[in-house]
Parts: sequence; structure tokens; C-alpha cells
Amino acid sequence: MKDAATPDSLQPLPDASVGLFRPENETSSSEPQRRLQSLDALRGLDMLCIVGLDALARILAQTFPEQPSLQTFSEQFGHKAWEGLALYDLVFPLFVFIAGVSMAFSLLKKSGERGAWWKTPLHLYKRAIVLILLGCLVNGSLSWDPQTMRFTSVLGLIGISCAVSGTIVLLVRKTAAIAAISLAILGGIAYLQYNFGDFTPQGSINAIIDRSWLPGILHGGIYDPEGLLCIVSAIALALLGYTAGTALRYKECTPLMRFGFIFLCGAALLSISLVAAEYYPIIKRIWTATFVLAAGGIGMLLLSLFHLVIDIWNLRAWSFPLKVIGMNALFAYILTSLIDFGALNERIFFGFAGLMAPDYAPLFFSASYILLLWLLLFGMYRQRIFIKA
Repeated sequence: MKDAATPDSLQPLPDASVGLFRPENETSSSEPQRRLQSLDALRGLDMLCIVGLDALARILAQTFPEQPSLQTFSEQFGHKAWEGLALYDLVFPLFVFIAGVSMAFSLLKKSGERGAWWKTPLHLYKRAIVLILLGCLVNGSLSWDPQTMRFTSVLGLIGISCAVSGTIVLLVRKTAAIAAISLAILGGIAYLQYNFGDFTPQGSINAIIDRSWLPGILHGGIYDPEGLLCIVSAIALALLGYTAGTALRYKECTPLMRFGFIFLCGAALLSISLVAAEYYPIIKRIWTATFVLAAGGIGMLLLSLFHLVIDIWNLRAWSFPLKVIGMNALFAYILTSLIDFGALNERIFFGFAGLMAPDYAPLFFSASYILLLWLLLFGMYRQRIFIKA
């Protein structure tokens, strides 16, 4: 599918970078900027899952243990021990996918600017370095001692995978070729994982490579879910996101046709991964090719549905709270990771919690935590303060 002009579903929005891991602004500061409203909302929903909704789901299940639906909902906000797929396993992979979608609206447009042949890749790798350092800070104290410090992180994985995938996009340009490269990478991952080692934490090729080549301590002790081979898998996922983004820009099709194409591609990828899982398990912790296909498929399904409702049907009011989070997602993640935001929340709302039954106080604090964080992000939104790497 070739690139085309930006679709009419993109609406003007002056100012602003986008939140987490979005490439640079689509246009120069002298031009009116345009952004995909649904992408901000989807990014906001994804971030909400790890800055409050996960805790709220678990506390709801604890408060109302007789409700089986709440128990099932709560179970989705925990990682699978090894094989299988839960909602929580998709949170950070979805950010990688969203970053890939964003590239379709930014990188190639910037590539036409003067000096872009070196400025754009330089920006990609500068941002990757910033995210690696922020990831190390989120992990713990910066001792720089390989015996005590973990150098890999989710932020580092996203930064490196986006830098490399962005470089591929700049070099290759053709969407069909980029999609083929993504599938070729997944084929290589499948070959390595299937033929060298096994699918256990100790014996997987990911674990063998990480123990041999990865500096610092490993998150899993004997493997790292953000290890070297996982980064390669994430590159493929970002490229899948890019192909979905180019489909959104395909002007020669109607908006509904673009929605249908992305939705069907997502359904196909997810179906393939589920069928192949009978022989090649879905394992998020080592980013198997089947997991990447599932994550990419679900990402396309969500993107298409958000695009349909928000950008095509123009039903946007409900998504505004998510958009506020999505446009400062990096700040929200760093803030809640480095600062005891929960203690501040309890200090502010302690008196209100005392007015209710003790059994419901944890539920109140969980809801007020989300509210307080959102109000802070809303204040930044009103002041047009947007933090990005």
C-alpha cells in the first residue's frame, strides 16, 4: 500500500507534541498541526491501564468477591506466568505499536526537510538514549555497577526498537517492503526460538543470549523480558504499526474502507497467532513471534475501532479524558514510577475516605488516585504543557 495524503479524518490541533514515544511533531511550528485524535485516546487508555486502572480492578475484585465478572476483569490486570495472553501483557507492546503508527504521520514528512537525512535519524537515536536512561532510573538507583544495576527496561526497549524501526522506514520507504521486513524478522525470531533452545525460562534462546551478552542483572534472574532478542521482536511490532498507519493515510479509499482493511488485517494476524499457538506458544516474556502477531493484531483491531468511532463517526466527547492522559503519557508513567503519588493522594483525600465504611476506603483511594492524576494532566493540557522524549 503506497503512502498518500493525510486523510480528512485528521483534525487541526494547534501546538503540542504527543505524549509517549511519538516521533516529532508532524509539521514545523509555522504550520497548523494536525493529529489523529483516536491515536491520542488509544495511547491514553493504554497508559491508564498501568497508572490506576489495574489497581482499581484488583480492589474492586477484593471489595466485591461475590461478583465473578469483577474477578475475571481483575485477572486480566496481571501478567501470565509464562504461556498465554492477558490484557496486561499487551500494555507496553501496544505503545510500541502506537509509536509505529505515528511514524506514518511524521518521519516521511520530516524526511523532506533540509538536512533531514541526518537530523531525523539523529533525533531517533538521541531519544532512544534518553529513554534508556529514564528506564534505568525507573529500575532503581543509578549505581552503574553491573552487579547491582539492571540496564534493560521497557522504556529502553521502546526507545531502541522505535529508533531502529524508524531507520528502516527512512531507508526503505515502500510500505509493502516494510511489511515484508517485519514478517521476515518474525520468521527469523521463530526460527531461532524453535531450533535453538526451548520454550522454558531457563532454556529459551532469549535467556541464553541474555545471560551471555546482556550487561547488568536480569529482570527474570535467568532471562530478561526486555532483553536483546525481545528488542528485535519489538522492531517487527513497530513496523506492523507503521503499516497500519500508512493504511490510515491511504486517501484513495473511503474512511470506512480504511477502517475495514485495518480491522480485517488485525483479525487475520490475531487468528494466525492463535492457530499457530498450538505448536508455537504465545509467550510475552520472550516476545515469541506468535505473541508479536497477537499484539499487532489486537493493536490493529483497537486502532481501527477507535478510528471508526472518533475520527469517522466524530463521536469524541467520551474520549477526551483519555486524550488528556495520552498527550502526557510519558510524564504520567515517570511520575507514578519515581514518586509516591499514592501517599500524596491519601494525604489529600484522607478526610473524605474517613466518611465512608472502612471496607470501601481502599476503593475510594484507588478512584481518587486516578482522579488526582487526571486533574494534574488536565492542568498541563490547559497550559499546553506536553512532555515527550
